[in-house]
Amino acid sequence: MSATRPQLAANLTRTGRLATFDIAKGLAVLLMIMIHVLDFYGLPEVRAGAFGATLKFAVGWPAASMFVFIMGVFVSYTANSSLRQDLLRAAALFALGYALNLGRSTVPMWLSIELGLVTTAEVAPHTPLSELLIVDVFQFAGLALGICTLLRHGLARPGYWLTAALAVAFVSPLLWDARSGNPLLDEVLKLFVGNQQQGAMFPLFPWLAYPLLGMIMGHWLRRQPDLHSALRRCMLPGLVLMAAAALLIATNPSYHIADNLRSGPGLILFFTGLILVVLSGCHLLVQHLAQHNRALALLRFWGERVTAIYVVQWLLIGWGLMLFGLQQMPLLHNLLAMLGVLVLSDLTVRGWCNLAKRQRQQPLPASQPNLS
Repeated sequence: MSATRPQLAANLTRTGRLATFDIAKGLAVLLMIMIHVLDFYGLPEVRAGAFGATLKFAVGWPAASMFVFIMGVFVSYTANSSLRQDLLRAAALFALGYALNLGRSTVPMWLSIELGLVTTAEVAPHTPLSELLIVDVFQFAGLALGICTLLRHGLARPGYWLTAALAVAFVSPLLWDARSGNPLLDEVLKLFVGNQQQGAMFPLFPWLAYPLLGMIMGHWLRRQPDLHSALRRCMLPGLVLMAAAALLIATNPSYHIADNLRSGPGLILFFTGLILVVLSGCHLLVQHLAQHNRALALLRFWGERVTAIYVVQWLLIGWGLMLFGLQQMPLLHNLLAMLGVLVLSDLTVRGWCNLAKRQRQQPLPASQPNLS
């Protein structure tokens, strides 16, 4: 007799099956840290050279894609929160994006210029204001979570989500770079159809396709009596989807691969297949390696605290401008910086977690006797 869904959910947490997704998120944040350090500190020849180009194509897009795909999985898999709760969470993520821009970029860049540590020419075309207005993953995640939440509550059928995902994937290239001529309105449009030169790293189109597709997987997982078997079975569909996407890309590579940080429909389908393969692979690792494997434990720790790790690594990178300048590192120094940011991010988050744990464990002060 198969377990009921509540029993499955409890068993999932207790037995660590969610470690599959935590490990995948931990892997994604590891790869994104490497990309961020490369882009922020690497010399132009390092970023455009064989190492930089390979790293950005091989792990940059797939890591970010997996990160937001998993967000979509949990929108529909853990479908217990109210519409109001999810919309408030979406708004908080959106606001966090601009707060992080301020703390990681605008303030340290302004201070570095004011103190003479860097010049405006050295950081050009970036400015403290342009850094504040960057559209990064948290702005996208807030908008995407809001849209996915409305779809889950209003159009609660995977067929609608698939239609929306395909529409986003195939229509996005027709919408990119739309402009009104009004500076304020164009800043809003940048959130939806902007490009990297404008500071839109994660415009809603086409990135919205990934969480929409993730919602379909989450909906499917909720209905599986055996999550172990379900996650193992993702490998073959993922490989088939990758092969089909490769054939589709070959028909028109420029359209289906498209722009930097803005995938065309063929590449979106390819990365979706790759995500399924990686998730299935992560699940096999969880099942077959020792429970206390250090590498998996480390990735799981990062995945469980992915928001904190992401924020801390960007603060370290951004404030490092005052010490290392912008895009001034040769390859060896860049690799050492990747390792340094990763280690410091891990230690900072662990220290914060340990401090919070000690504070929770402190006994409440005993009540004082009334001496009156």
